[in-house]
Amino acid sequence: MPIVNITINNRKLQTQLGQTVYEAADAAGINIPVLCHHPALPPEGACRVCLVEIERQRALQPACTFPVTEGLVIHTNSPKVREARKFVLELIISDHPLDCMTCEATGACQLQDLAYEYGIKGDEYAGGVKHDYPVDDPNPFILVDRNKCILCRRCVRACNYINGVEAIGIAYRGFKARIAFGMDSTKVTRLAGTECEVC
Repeated sequence: MPIVNITINNRKLQTQLGQTVYEAADAAGINIPVLCHHPALPPEGACRVCLVEIERQRALQPACTFPVTEGLVIHTNSPKVREARKFVLELIISDHPLDCMTCEATGACQLQDLAYEYGIKGDEYAGGVKHDYPVDDPNPFILVDRNKCILCRRCVRACNYINGVEAIGIAYRGFKARIAFGMDSTKVTRLAGTECEVC
């Protein structure tokens, strides 16, 4: 792969053409927060937490999907980036249960860490509509709590690209979007009617 010269946060770097901004920054030890990215999965750009400012681009760009090219100048922590990131996190948290102290993932939760870092309290959009899905736990292998799901699509991509099964998907759009199994079922038991291998 050809080598390209880029600048991230005033650091001049050389990286491979075809890498994403996130991959280049990560290789250089520059932290860009992500929620939907996973190194074993193709990039999705679903969470928008990795937004960065790239000179000569009209809008902020997701670092996990934006490819590096020669001469890019990138800012990962500018006031504009931090403001956009905070807004994205506020929206995610606005439809998230605020039970961090009793949640099993507390202390090992990327969303919780970012909420603390950006000063998100969860009351920025108090009174708005929130999902209240029943916790679907009939399956002995998979627990699905859609109230905590941030639609990062990691499970969907893992099922599609690693196992090639496509037993999990996204149903609906916008605020109604949710993880679905089989023929748009909310029930995990519907996995029995799919090609799921309970990986």
